[in-house]
Amino acid sequence: MRLYSLKKAFTLIEVLISIVLLGIMFTYVHTIINSIKVQNNRYLEKADTIHSEQRIFNLLSLDIAEATSTISISHASRYDLISLKTQNSIYEIINPNILYFVSKKDNALIRVESLEALKLDNKEQITQAFLYADILTTDTQSFKVSQEGDFVTIMLRAPSLKPMVFQIPTTN
Repeated sequence: MRLYSLKKAFTLIEVLISIVLLGIMFTYVHTIINSIKVQNNRYLEKADTIHSEQRIFNLLSLDIAEATSTISISHASRYDLISLKTQNSIYEIINPNILYFVSKKDNALIRVESLEALKLDNKEQITQAFLYADILTTDTQSFKVSQEGDFVTIMLRAPSLKPMVFQIPTTN
């Protein structure tokens, strides 16, 4: 009578095969996780861009639509300047003066909200004024504004944004 011994452990070949299969599975899972990270980063960048575009559009729209004074537009070669008094305020200023301009240093589109109307050529007035300034976008390529009748047309180009062109109705 022969006794057959029961197998109580894995053989070396079985262990090696399972290690190879686990390595293949981990490589596949790692590739999937990296792909998801890349897609998530693209999504976050796109969401930030859309948020910036929406913020610029909302600020310009509300400022111009709720203007309580005439809208002053100064034209230059690539950048225009908008100055107005409005009921829209981010900083809880009652009927603030708003100034949109592009800085010479870094071509940033800046929105200034202040108690008094500002002129950029008067540095003493700017240093003594109570104001808030927000950078809306950097590396602005062009910022053009025109007013025809009851509409203000704005064209904005910056590398970080898609080109924006929109018309905003005025109440004046």
